Amino acid sequence: MSDVTRQYPALAKIAARAAGSASAAIQFSVGHFADEQADYEPPDHEPPQGIGEIMTVRIGGVGFELHTWSPVTPGHPPAGVLADELGAGRFGGSVMINPDFLYDSAYSTEILLTLGHDPWRPDYADSLMVTLAYKVMTTAAGGDVPILFLQSPVAPFKDPPPRFRVDGSGEAPRVSNGLALRMLIALDTSNPRKRLALVRNIAWVAAEYGMGLQVTDRRFGRVRGEWWSVLRHEPDIYQRKKTELFGWAPDGVPDCAQLLTFVGPARIGASAAIAADLLARNVGLLSISEATLQEVAFVNVVVPVAPARKGPTAASGKCLPIGAGLGALARDCGLTARRGARRTGPIEDTPATDYQLLRTGPVDPRVGEPDDAVYRPIWVSWQLSSARDVPSLVLAHLLADKHVVDGRVDYTRARAAPNRQIRGRAKISVALDPVIDRVDVPGRLSDLCSRAERDVVTHLLGEGVILRTVELAIAWRERWISR
Repeated sequence: MSDVTRQYPALAKIAARAAGSASAAIQFSVGHFADEQADYEPPDHEPPQGIGEIMTVRIGGVGFELHTWSPVTPGHPPAGVLADELGAGRFGGSVMINPDFLYDSAYSTEILLTLGHDPWRPDYADSLMVTLAYKVMTTAAGGDVPILFLQSPVAPFKDPPPRFRVDGSGEAPRVSNGLALRMLIALDTSNPRKRLALVRNIAWVAAEYGMGLQVTDRRFGRVRGEWWSVLRHEPDIYQRKKTELFGWAPDGVPDCAQLLTFVGPARIGASAAIAADLLARNVGLLSISEATLQEVAFVNVVVPVAPARKGPTAASGKCLPIGAGLGALARDCGLTARRGARRTGPIEDTPATDYQLLRTGPVDPRVGEPDDAVYRPIWVSWQLSSARDVPSLVLAHLLADKHVVDGRVDYTRARAAPNRQIRGRAKISVALDPVIDRVDVPGRLSDLCSRAERDVVTHLLGEGVILRTVELAIAWRERWISR
C-alpha cells in the first residue's frame, strides 16, 4: 500500500474534526490547585454544547485540571498560543491546532519505565533521575513518534510467578504510585522497525541505570494493562548510578515546589526539547502528566524549588513565553548553579518555540512519609449518555465501605464522542484498614470493586439514567477493565 493511500484515513479524520469544530483553534482552561488553597475554584468555563475533553491529575496534595473545547464562533488566532491569567492558579486561552499532528490512536503502544517499586517518596536526587528518565523516553521517541500520554508517578508492575495463569489471577496488588513513568506513543504500522528501535534505545539506557522496562503485550488476545517485561528493575545499580550522577544534590525530600504547565500546538519533538532543557538546567521532577487533548499538548510538571532559594513568598501565578519561563524556572528550581550544569540550545529553535509556560507557586507538595498507609490503585472505565462526575461518585461509594480508611482520585480523563456519548477513564487510590492481613487484600479489593460497580449503577438508575446507556467497569487489575 502506497504512502499516499495510507494517508487518506488520517487526512479524512482531520477534515472531519475541522468541519465539526468550525474553527482552526481550540479554547482551553488550566487550573493549578493545592490542598491548602481553600479558596480555589475549578475553571468556570463550560464547553459549548458539551464538546471537549477534560483531564485532572493529583499527586501529593497538588494537581492540575485541564479543559479543552471548540469555540462556537470560528476563530483564527495567530499561530501558537494566546493565554491569560484568570486568577490564583487559573489560566485560559486558545491554541491554533496543528493539522500535521496525525496519528491513529487504534495503533499505539505503551512503555513503562520503573525506577523503584516503593510508594512515591522521591528525594532531590530521585527527582533528577526522573528528569533523566523523562529525557530518555522523549528523546527515544525523537522527531518521528508522537507522544500521546506520559505520566509519573504511576503504579509499577511486577510479573506474577510462572505458576499463575496469564489472565492476571496471580497478580499481586500494586502500589498506587511509585517512581515509574508510563508513556503512550502512536505507531506507524508500515514501519515496525521504528517501534523496535525506540524500545531498544530506551532499553540500553534502562539497563545502564538499573531501571525496569515493560512494554505493552501485543500478542493476540492481550489487552491494555498486560505487559511484556524487557528488563527487571535493579535497585542496587539504580542507587549506585544515582549517587554517581547526582550525589551532590541536596539531602532530604522536597517540601516546596512549583506547578508548571507547558501548553502549545501538539508537535512531535516538543516534549523532547522541554525534557532536554530541564535536565540541562538541573531541574528535578516530582511528577509529570503530559497529554494531548484535541491536538493541543499539555505538559504538567511539579518541580522542587531549590532549598537555597526557598522563602516565605505567597503563591502566585504567571503566564510567560517558554524562553523567559524556563529562565525564571532555572533561577528558582535549578538545584545547582554550576556543578554538573550542561549547555542547552535555545528553546526557540525547537518545536516548542511558541509554547507558553503557566506557573503557580510555591506550594507544599506533601511528599509521602514512610509510615503512610499503603494505597492501592483501582481503575474505572465508563461510557454514559450525559456528563457525570463518575470518579467522585465511585470514590464516595468506595469510602462508604468499612474496610477503606482513605481514598482519592489520582487521575481522570473524559471526552465527548461524536455521538454525544461521554467516555472516560480514571484511577482511584484507596488505603485499606491496616489490620487486614496481606494475603486477604486481593479478596477485599475484588469484593470492594464489585460492590462499588453495582452501587454506582444503582445510583445512576435512581437519577433517571437508562440502563442500556450505562457502561461501567471497576477493577483493581487494570487488564480486567478491558475484558
